[in-house]
Amino acid sequence: MPKIAVLEADAVIALDIAKSIEQANLASVDVFESFGALEPELTEQHFNLLVIDIDDNREEDIQTATRVYRDFGIHCIVISDHIASASLVKLREAEPLGMLVKPFSSRELIANVETGLYRVSMEQKLRDSERRYRNLFAYSLSARCISAFDGAILERNNAFETQFGLPQKIRNIQELFTEESIWNRVLDSLEKGQVLQEELRTRDSGEGARDVLSSFSYFQDEQNETRVLCEFIDITESKRLRDELFQSQKLEAIGRLAGGVAHDLNNFLTSMIGSLEMIKLDAGTSKEISEDIAGMEHVIQKTSALTRQLLGFSRRKSFSPAVLDLREVLSDSHKMLKRLIPEKIYISLSLPDSPCPVIADAGHIEQILLNLVVNARDALETADNPHISILLSHTAVKREKAGKSLVPEGNYALIEVKDNGIGIEPAVMEKIFEPFFTTKGEGKGTGLGLSIVSSLVDLNGGYIGAESTPSAGTTFRIWLPLAKGSQTSEVSEASSVLPTENIYNHYASELKGKRILIVDDDESVLATCKRTLERAGCLTETCVNAGEALLLLEHHTFDLLLVDIVLPGVYGTELWQRLKKGNSVVSCLYMTGYEPHSLGVETEEPILLKPFAPAALIEACAKAIKRGRA
Repeated sequence: MPKIAVLEADAVIALDIAKSIEQANLASVDVFESFGALEPELTEQHFNLLVIDIDDNREEDIQTATRVYRDFGIHCIVISDHIASASLVKLREAEPLGMLVKPFSSRELIANVETGLYRVSMEQKLRDSERRYRNLFAYSLSARCISAFDGAILERNNAFETQFGLPQKIRNIQELFTEESIWNRVLDSLEKGQVLQEELRTRDSGEGARDVLSSFSYFQDEQNETRVLCEFIDITESKRLRDELFQSQKLEAIGRLAGGVAHDLNNFLTSMIGSLEMIKLDAGTSKEISEDIAGMEHVIQKTSALTRQLLGFSRRKSFSPAVLDLREVLSDSHKMLKRLIPEKIYISLSLPDSPCPVIADAGHIEQILLNLVVNARDALETADNPHISILLSHTAVKREKAGKSLVPEGNYALIEVKDNGIGIEPAVMEKIFEPFFTTKGEGKGTGLGLSIVSSLVDLNGGYIGAESTPSAGTTFRIWLPLAKGSQTSEVSEASSVLPTENIYNHYASELKGKRILIVDDDESVLATCKRTLERAGCLTETCVNAGEALLLLEHHTFDLLLVDIVLPGVYGTELWQRLKKGNSVVSCLYMTGYEPHSLGVETEEPILLKPFAPAALIEACAKAIKRGRA
């Protein structure tokens, strides 16, 4: 409930006023005989209104009313003996909300008090609203400022000073932006009654250049002057992440495109290889034809190597360890890396004569090399005769330090990536493998490259270390344990060493009279496989999808299903899972133009990688049929 102070020397009148107000249930009332008695209470408790009797318009009482309003912000209702007086002009400074002239009725008192309390409550709400919006402006997380039409900053909040610097750095809003026409565009938009919202790039004012989402609108200040309210939300980090997401999506799309192109190329190459083999068999001993065929085979081999690189670029980076010869992985990667490095930088590769078998993920090894070479490229921006060296060798380790770890005793394949760039300062060498640590400028690195390299090396059971000399270059060393013994891959490739003209005779007993169902959505592959297997004595049927195959199998049985993994609608793997429950097909051989790991295929059945030679097809089919009988 509101509180009212009554300052009245006459006790009877004071009590009558208090009783009337309280009976009307307007407020609680405290009565005071003098300002001396009232003043201490003004500092202890809050009064909403002061009812004061200025007896005979005394100067002292008028000054009291003025002082209470000026020092404590309390409005008054004045009681006077006269309706008008020269002395009352001085009351204007107290801004009285009402005046009662003696004698006055209780109704007049109540009406003036109600009006006064209403005015006081409205002013309090206005002050609270102003305070609330002032706090919203001052303590907002977004940078805000109020400017004049010439761009001069009149007021700014804490976030603005934190983000763009103190007033002595930025005095005009136009100093924030690199584009000079922005402010004119803001004013044009405001004149049309529109709120302008744009993503803008700010100048570097000592706090770094930032990307901000900006909003400009009209604003009326306390003097009813029209100003411009400017708000800036820092989106630098979110924009960087958004750009990285877009880039990742583009790379993913390119990867899918590359995988599709490689798949189609492998289908075409399979048909070409099969046709060449048939020509070779029919040509007999003609030297000229043999030379032409050899030339075409050489081109096909180069094209096949290109498709493997495309598939390596497009495949998923899931962890799929296998026995690898690092010489082949580094050789393929070297060809790809040369296309990523500027021509002014020379990149060399040194490989040993003997194999370097390790158990690792080929995609991880390629990613490791890519990150290290890109790092070396960045370090060579100002180098004379820039050079990157990739070296592979065998090494027997007794006990060697690699970063913060020790390389255990054993035999290793050692990969070294060297550059003659700016090098790394000793003070930061211990931090280079930490996530988000980078010495590159803003926008040039995320600090994740070497962290990813370290994680991938560790995942593949290896060790990594680095040495660097400022202004002389850096060397990264990766130790991967050499594989012990021999292991076989789940992927079947051309392993036959028999001459093409003898391959049919060698597997004649295994294949003659065997019924084989070939399912592939590429008709050229179907034709090549059918011709090759029928020449070996097989009985074949062909289908372009799983639906046709299922209809055919309702009335026929087969010794072998030769099926492409990726088929329209139902995949080859799903087709075989359905057929395994019946007796219509004995065994299965998959073929694909994709990398099996990229398809997420986990199966015990052999996989024949396209492009394949007729000899490899015959050998794989014979082994699959034998495996099915067993």
